Amino acid sequence: MRARIVLALALAGLTLAGCGGEEAPEGAVSRGAQVFDEAGCDDCHTLAEAGAAGSGGPNLDELQPTVDQVERQVLTGGVGMPSFATRLTQPEIEAVAGYVASAAQGGQGSPSDAFRPNNVTVADCEKQLDASCYEQAFGNLAYERGPAVALDRFQKAIRDNPVVESRCHPVAHTIGAGGLLHYDADLGRAFADGTAACGSGYYHGLLEWKLAAAPPDEVGAVARTVCADERIRAQPFTQYQCVHGLGHGLMLYAGYDLPRALDLCHELPVGRDRVSCTGGVFMENQQTSYGTKSKWLKDDDLLYPCTIVETADKLYCYLLVTSHILPRVGSDWVETARWCRKSEPEFVRYCFQSMGRDASGYARQEPVKIHTFCAAAGDMRDECLFGAARDILNNDSDDLRGRRLCESAPASARSYCFYGLGSILGVVHQAEAERRAACSRFAAPPGRPDCLRGAGSTG
Repeated sequence: MRARIVLALALAGLTLAGCGGEEAPEGAVSRGAQVFDEAGCDDCHTLAEAGAAGSGGPNLDELQPTVDQVERQVLTGGVGMPSFATRLTQPEIEAVAGYVASAAQGGQGSPSDAFRPNNVTVADCEKQLDASCYEQAFGNLAYERGPAVALDRFQKAIRDNPVVESRCHPVAHTIGAGGLLHYDADLGRAFADGTAACGSGYYHGLLEWKLAAAPPDEVGAVARTVCADERIRAQPFTQYQCVHGLGHGLMLYAGYDLPRALDLCHELPVGRDRVSCTGGVFMENQQTSYGTKSKWLKDDDLLYPCTIVETADKLYCYLLVTSHILPRVGSDWVETARWCRKSEPEFVRYCFQSMGRDASGYARQEPVKIHTFCAAAGDMRDECLFGAARDILNNDSDDLRGRRLCESAPASARSYCFYGLGSILGVVHQAEAERRAACSRFAAPPGRPDCLRGAGSTG
C-alpha cells in the first residue's frame, strides 16, 4: 500500500526520545540503520523496518517525518529529548534522518491522498516559524480561496519570510494539492491559475497529486493523456510545466525506481514531451519532495546517474546535475566546475548550464553574485551565464534582472546570454509582435538580434 504522508506535521509531535544505545547488530542494512540502532532509537520508537517497537517516543511509522524534520529534532532536541549534536557527527545525523524518513514512508515518498485541508492559517504559522506549518496553511488557502489567491500571497511571502523562502518548493507543491481539490481535480482549470513561482513548484505539485489519485493499472494511460487538455496545450510554457511535473509525479509513483519512471516517460506519444518528462524525473531524484533519499545518487560519483542512463535521457540529467554536486562539495564553485569537466565530452556544456541555473538560485537571481559564481567556470563561463539567464526568466518572465545580467556580462558572453533570454521569452510569448516587444524590453539594440534569434522570431 502506498505510503500516506500528512503534510502538516507539527514539530511538537516529532519528539524522538533520547534513550541509551548498544552495539549495532551484525549486517545492519545501512549506515542510517546502524546509527538508529547504536543511538538506542529502537528502544524508544516503533519503526517496522528496523524491527523496533519502543514506546518512549512517538510511533515513527504513523508520524512519517521528513528528512528535514528528523535532522532538526536530532540536532536541537526538545520535549523530553536531548540534543544529539555532540553525540553524533553530521554525516551520522544525515544518515539516520534519511533512513528514518525513508523507512517510515515504506521506501517511497508519495503524496498519495494525504493532503487533508484543516483550519491552519498562514497567520498561525507566523507564531511557529515552521516550514511544515506553512505547507499545510498555503495548501488550505488554495483549497478554500483558490490557487490564484494562495500563489499571490505565497510570492509575497517568498520575499518577506525566510522560512517560506527556504522551503518554497515543497510549499508550492502543496498549493498544487489544494488547488486541485479546489477545482475538483480539473487539471486544466487549476493550471490556468498557475504561476512559475519558486521553480514552478505549483505545476509540479498538480501533477503529483493528479497521479496519486489514479489506480495503479491506469497510471500509464493517465500519464499519456493528462497533459493533452487543450487549455494546457494552448501555451507551450504551461505544456512544458505539465509534462515536467508529470515526471515528478511518475518518479513518486514509481517509489523512486528511476528506470521505471523513465520508462513511463518513454511511453508518452510526443518526442519533446518524453524528453521534458525525464527532467521532472531527474529533479525529483535529486531533490525529493517528501523526504525520501533516492538510491540513484552516489556521494563518491557526483555525476551519477547521468553517466549510466540511456543517451536519450542524459540531457536533462546533466542540466540538473550540479544541484546534487554543490551541497556535497560545500558549495565550492571551483570544485563544482571540476566535476563538470569530468562529464561525458558531449555533455560538459550542459553541466555548466546546470551550474548557471544553480548560480541564479544561490544568488537569488542577483546579477553581481551570479557573475561571481560563474567566474569559477573559467572558459565555460558563457555556458554558466546562459543557464543563469534562462533560470531568471524561468522563475519570472518579467524579471529585468535577466537583462542586467547579460548587459554586465563579459563582451564575449553577451550574445549567448541574450540568446538564452530569448529562448525563454519565445516560449512564453507565441505571437511575433509579442516576442519583439519582449526582446525590446530585455535587450538594447546591440543585443536585440540575439534575443530575437533565441525567441525563434521569424522577422
